[in-house]
Amino acid sequence: MHRLCAMALACTVLLAGCGSVPVSSLWKLRKLSLETLEPAALRAAVVHSPSLQLAPNGAVLTVAVSRQLRLANGAHTTERLEEKLPLQALHSSADMRPLIEHESPQSAVHLWRIDPAALPRLQALRTRAMAWKGTDDGKRELTLGVELTGCQKSGSTRQAITTLMRFAEPGEYIPIVRNIDLAETMSAAELKQRFPVCGAAGELSGQQPG
Repeated sequence: MHRLCAMALACTVLLAGCGSVPVSSLWKLRKLSLETLEPAALRAAVVHSPSLQLAPNGAVLTVAVSRQLRLANGAHTTERLEEKLPLQALHSSADMRPLIEHESPQSAVHLWRIDPAALPRLQALRTRAMAWKGTDDGKRELTLGVELTGCQKSGSTRQAITTLMRFAEPGEYIPIVRNIDLAETMSAAELKQRFPVCGAAGELSGQQPG
């Protein structure tokens, strides 16, 4: 699994295996919330070396919102709502046009949206989270993460990854991480499992995030 990004409502970025978020992006992400997120407009993009291949139809978006609750004894507990939503690849020139600056012979670009059939599940999560209003102090965290699998061509070394997300239409693609080595986002064992050598056990077409 490559976790594309994780973001919190309180202007904080959770670096759960995501590397460092560019400072310029932090300012743009500070107003992101479950209320302002446009599910149908959300797009996730990955730019990577051609020596890395991503499994087709294997991307999943994890959307979670959590809050801290005070118990009767004064202790705190965390309530968390989560949905794992299948992503649908986009290939049309109109969809890819905003990412044209990232295309080159040395890079490959992948773009996804939430599968339209899964949008009602995200709306249901939003409705449940919105019902929290007035029942706590309002401090919550929104986390978005994309899980990917694939394979690496034999002899590949550093696999540089750039990830971007768009949250509204019209809207810009905001860099979440730039040029980070895939090996920095997970352990060596997990990297070997999620992105084995192409043609090795676990054929590309059959891999699924997990």
